[in-house]
Amino acid sequence: MQFLSDGKTFVGSSHLAIERSAPHIYISALSFADKKSLIYEYFAPHCTGLIQVDLFCISHHAGSAVMVLNGHIGPVRVVSYSGDGRLLASGSDDGTVRLWDMQIGGEAQPPLHSGDGRVLSVDFARNNLWVASGTESGAVCVWNVGPTRASPRRFKGHSRQVNCVAFSRDSSRLASASEDKTVSIWNSETGEQLRILSGHTTGINGVTFAPDGLTVGTSSKGRNIQLWDAVTGQAVLERLALMADKTVGFSPDGEMVAGSTGGQVVLCSCKTGVGIALLNSDASINSIRFSPDGQSLVAAHDRGVRLWTLQPNLNNASWVDLGGHIVHSAAFSPDGLHIASAADDGTIRILSASSGQLTVQRLPAHEEEVKSVAVSRGGDIIASGSGDTSVRIWNAHTGDVALPTLDGHTGDVYSVSISPDGSLIASASKDHTVRLWDVQSGAVIGEPMRGHTGPIWAVTFSHDGRWIASASEDKTIHMWDVATQQASAVGPFQCGGLAYTVAFSPDDGLVTAGGNMGRIYLWRTASGEQAHEPLDANDWNVLSVAFSPDGMRIVSGGADDVARIWDIAAGQCVLVLQGHTGYVWSVDWSSDASVIATGSFDATLRLWDAMTGAPLATLHGHAKAVLSVAFTKDSRFIVSGSVDATIRKWDVHAACQLPSERRKDPVSALTSATLKDGWLVGSSGELILWVPAEYRAWLQVPPCTLRIDRSRVAVRVDDSGLHAGLDWALCWRG
Repeated sequence: MQFLSDGKTFVGSSHLAIERSAPHIYISALSFADKKSLIYEYFAPHCTGLIQVDLFCISHHAGSAVMVLNGHIGPVRVVSYSGDGRLLASGSDDGTVRLWDMQIGGEAQPPLHSGDGRVLSVDFARNNLWVASGTESGAVCVWNVGPTRASPRRFKGHSRQVNCVAFSRDSSRLASASEDKTVSIWNSETGEQLRILSGHTTGINGVTFAPDGLTVGTSSKGRNIQLWDAVTGQAVLERLALMADKTVGFSPDGEMVAGSTGGQVVLCSCKTGVGIALLNSDASINSIRFSPDGQSLVAAHDRGVRLWTLQPNLNNASWVDLGGHIVHSAAFSPDGLHIASAADDGTIRILSASSGQLTVQRLPAHEEEVKSVAVSRGGDIIASGSGDTSVRIWNAHTGDVALPTLDGHTGDVYSVSISPDGSLIASASKDHTVRLWDVQSGAVIGEPMRGHTGPIWAVTFSHDGRWIASASEDKTIHMWDVATQQASAVGPFQCGGLAYTVAFSPDDGLVTAGGNMGRIYLWRTASGEQAHEPLDANDWNVLSVAFSPDGMRIVSGGADDVARIWDIAAGQCVLVLQGHTGYVWSVDWSSDASVIATGSFDATLRLWDAMTGAPLATLHGHAKAVLSVAFTKDSRFIVSGSVDATIRKWDVHAACQLPSERRKDPVSALTSATLKDGWLVGSSGELILWVPAEYRAWLQVPPCTLRIDRSRVAVRVDDSGLHAGLDWALCWRG
């Protein structure tokens, strides 16, 4: 029986790959299979040359996805099981309600169209006869479940979109919550409007009946939960110790009501309104539901599904995350064995609720965007600064935290720099200060360096380690003596506008800076005199600058989506690096002077030939803007930090391999693959690997050799090589 159960999970989690291409039973499905499953234990020893998948702090198939349902062509907003669990209803932005057969995993009948725009909510009546939907037009539709394709009954009364619908447990009444600030109670059979609940001052997002049917709970954009007498329509317990803006739910015994706001779930007593427990998530929560036995609670949020085990201690509830996609709704099956989740990517996933027994703790990571990264000269540590106001130090080889979080700044950390000898980190912040930290202990050194009157966008050490330069919104560049942490007698240097970036020349004889007036400035560090007329970048903001290793050229990145290479002596732009489709936030020059790296708002890194300006590689993987790039001293790797709150390390040589080399070598082809519709696709469109949806948000694929994030899914090829393409059958050795 366990073999059959594992087989069902195996097929359900990767059936889209298998349906598209049978060889991917081995190439993809087996690679992603749970290593502890009987399917994997039996078949894997018979195979060689497969892609290897290593999971870090994420459970297999994000909690055993036993089925993935596809059919909607827009985000799925909501799911609801029938009372007997045989059917599942779903509503989508594509304007349809769909009914799914939970035995076969297919649609039970053709999609239901009402013509009322997006379907924002659905609920299945416990009598298994009706499905209600709330729509963008404001109509409430009730569909008869059966083989005949009858038109829905429309309950009209709302003047704006209906955000939520819910049947009473006996199916006799239907509640609908609307953007028009009211809740209507309807006779489910006749459509008669029995009651209108008024009192909320903003649109209402959630509504539900208590198990006994006598109380209705609502949640509104005013961030409060209201309980109502379902018969009289009068408000009860007006001062609940509960804030909620999107969702509300009752425990099966009716003793508790749960609501959510932001990333928190609050549990309150239905009798007294007093708060009982607080559950925290790391993402905005879109829906919450209790399990049928009341011992668990599932939340759909912007990073997946979180399942809390509430017993035996509510205030010490354990949890597990069951996915990495944006989920709008999640619901337990009536037997409590499965969870259905409605995803923004148009899919519905059926997850095993028993995976909640396997709590997976997340890896340490920044909570907000990574604004700056720096690599030590020895290449052993990475320093990072973040919008979460922290500085962190990481092992550059493993991604492990090298020290506890360095806290002290009271604003975003915009920039970090590591001293040449690797002993110090300098950080610059929105709080107008520069701080020094000891790399070995993480202790702050001395007092914050104060002098700027605006946020500090950039900080850097001189190459001899004696000085720090900082660039600020106050239009100045300050020089600081590292030994005394006092301002230099030279400076501050004045810019014509906000200063965003600063760099020392290799011999420390010059300081260059750029800002919002499109000018690149050069000063002599010894005297503070202007060394050259400002270089003119056509009035576009200069966001980043870096000297060439010989000090003869500068590369700059700007708000016009290009990088420029400048000849300092001639005072002219000699090359324009074009290809990005967003601001070039960061630039760096390899120590051997052969390669320039750029990071952009378009979420890519690009590598360029430093002499000719020819593009060498485009690195995909970050989900949002790349704000910082930094080469290792040996130029073998480049590290990047992004708005997506992750740090990545990339193999420069692998990234720069010629396309002809990649086509000949399947292993190399993986380094140039891009993710499209769930597939890692080669440069010629070949299907290299199917990636189950729950893993895509955490993917680490060559030439990315390290990803620092809460979880990661590392895809690699081992020493046995890779059997793919026309040679795929060689993977089976019997």
